This record gives sequence, structure tokens and C-alpha cells, in this order.
Amino acid sequence: MGAAALITLPALAAVPATAETQPAAVQHAQPAPPEKLADQLAARLGSQHAGSYVDGAGKLVVNVTSASAAQQVKAAGVQARVVENGMKPLNDSKSKLDRLAGTAGTTGLSWGVDVMTNSVVVNVPKNDKDAATNAFVKRARAISDTIRIQRVPAPAHVVLAPGDAILTSGSRCSVSAIGVSGGTTYVVTAGHCTNIGASWTTSGGQTVGTRQASSFPGNDYGTIRVTNSSLPTTNAQLTQVGRPPVGTQIQKKGSTTGTTSGTIRGYGRTVNYQQGAVTDLIATSACAQPGDSGGSLQSGSTAIGITSGISGSSCGGSGFESFFQPLDEALQSQGLTLKQGLP
Repeated sequence: MGAAALITLPALAAVPATAETQPAAVQHAQPAPPEKLADQLAARLGSQHAGSYVDGAGKLVVNVTSASAAQQVKAAGVQARVVENGMKPLNDSKSKLDRLAGTAGTTGLSWGVDVMTNSVVVNVPKNDKDAATNAFVKRARAISDTIRIQRVPAPAHVVLAPGDAILTSGSRCSVSAIGVSGGTTYVVTAGHCTNIGASWTTSGGQTVGTRQASSFPGNDYGTIRVTNSSLPTTNAQLTQVGRPPVGTQIQKKGSTTGTTSGTIRGYGRTVNYQQGAVTDLIATSACAQPGDSGGSLQSGSTAIGITSGISGSSCGGSGFESFFQPLDEALQSQGLTLKQGLP
């Protein structure tokens, strides 16, 4: 399954750089970000490392299995927590559970290593008390005392949301947002994606629906009418549509590069793709790659745009920018509003 090509300019020079050159300045040493520090400590501690997490106060906590390892962590200026189980027994237990995936009694269940509780948590819907589920729970408990059964309100299920993959005609794109009109739900994505095919599915093969509208070039938006009534959809934390000021910190969500961060560099950009010009695009510094096409540009609870293209292939290259179709224009053109609430 190929990723739909993210529309790329023929040359970086086709788009003038907007960032001014800054004079050299004295650089002060900065503390390592939590994820980098956690990786360094994990490598140093070896089998005594038992995972790490950020607590409610935003502080990094490293789990260890001995007092001596805790001293090493504290010496690095990080909070240590002595726990019973290292990562190896936890991962071993999860691997044994994975070999049972898809067997009787597992539909709707989920499991994985939970470093905060230092266990392998198996989520079981509270109303699933049939013989097959009960037998699986008994079997899971017998694997190891590292496994903990947790009852949850509802079974695990697919939910289509901003940044998720959608597929058509052998190509993959991403969801920007979920729109609604009357009682009908629509997936909003890039027009250069909806130009590829009419019928769309999720990455797991579930039917999404059929192309409703497609506008590219000139614009770069498309909508897919959701025909699968059993497919839950949500905009997650997004509750409004807007155009924040230039310089605003943003996130791009797509099915290739996941969540990437950057800032808004400008509005009203005209971008001359090989397929034709698109006007009124948003320029940002966030990384995007093929398959991210149609993905979500957002900031906090505000949905902003639809991933359209990039000014080159390397996210770290000089002059790199990513371009987004404003979401408000796409929704207004189709008479849609942003879907609110959980699926």
C-alpha cells in the first residue's frame, strides 16, 4: 500500500524564504529533554531499568529495580522509583498474551505494559462476562503475576479521527477533520487525495465511505461522505475552527510522521505545484511527508488546516516549509460544521 505523494514543489527556490537570518549569539547549555534523558538512563541501567514516565507535575520519573540503580538516577537529577518488575518480565508477559490475540474471548479486549503501575494491564469490558471471556481472563492471570486485569466501560473499537490513515486505489492519505451537515458525517482531507479515488477505507479495511467533493488545484480540499454507520468518528480535543496569528505554535498530525510541531509562518501563500497553482495556503515549519496528505493542522483545541504540500523532501533542509489548505474555507464551501463530542 503506497502513501499518496505529498505535493512537492519542483525546487526549493520556487518559494522565497520567509525567515530572516539571525545574528550569531552566545548559546547557553540547555538541559536534555525528558525523552532524551530517559533514553540515556535506560541505556546506562540495563536490566535494572523498568520504564519511565512524566508525572502530573511534569517531572520525569524513572522506574528501577534496585536501590543502587535509584542512586544513579538521582545522581542524574531525576526522580527514581523502585519497583518489583523490570522491563524484561513485563515484555515477556505481553509477548505471551500477544500469542493469544484473536483467540476466543479476546474481541474488544486490549493489553500492554503499563510502566506507571509496573504491570501488564489487560482491559476487559465490564459487561463481558461470557464463558469465553472468563476463560481467557483465567488463562491470562495464569501467565504471570505481572498481569493485572482491569475492567473498563466499553470494548476497544476503531475510531476515525484527525491524523488517521484513510486508503483508496492503492494509496494512503490522512484525515484532517470530521465535519457534519444535518445527520450526515463527512471526513475532510486533501483534494489531491480525493482526486485519486472515490471509495475509501480505514487502515484496518473498514469501509469509510465515498467521495462527495474534490477541489484541486486552485484549492486543496476534499470530503468523503461516511456511509459506514458503525464506524465511530471524532475530532478528539478539537472544538473550534480558526486561523491563529503568525508565530503560533502548532501541531501537524498525519499517518506517516505522526504528530510534528512547528509554528505558523504565514497565510495567503500561493504555491505553484506541478499539477497547478493553489492559492491562500498556510505556511508552517512542521514536518510532513508522503501519506500525511490531508492530515490535520491544529493548535490546542483549534482545527486550522489540511496538509497539502512541502517545499522539498527533507524536513530539516534549509528553507523547508509545509503548506496547508485552511480548514474553515473547506468546511464553508460544503456547508459543514466541525463535529463536536465523543463518538
